[in-house]
Amino acid sequence: MIDQEARSLAKKEIELGSIDKQLFSECLETAQGNEKRAQDIYLHRRSAELARDCVDQDRREKWPMLAPLLVLYTLGTIGVLLLVFGFLAGRLGWW
Repeated sequence: MIDQEARSLAKKEIELGSIDKQLFSECLETAQGNEKRAQDIYLHRRSAELARDCVDQDRREKWPMLAPLLVLYTLGTIGVLLLVFGFLAGRLGWW
């Protein structure tokens, strides 16, 4: 799914003419002057770059969610331990 989004973004760049000039010149050189083939190569390379950026963003966003989960799990564990201790204290007459 990310690849399709990246590919559509790269297509829009080509259609609007807002392409990366340096990358397109490299693609044109690789395509030996064939404009259509250079556009296909540009589309492939640019969508790969955009897809890589999306993956990095996802990896970066996972870690901030770890801290709240650790806090919630810790509080839950402490709460369960207190409930068990309170139940046992009441049953065994510790207070």
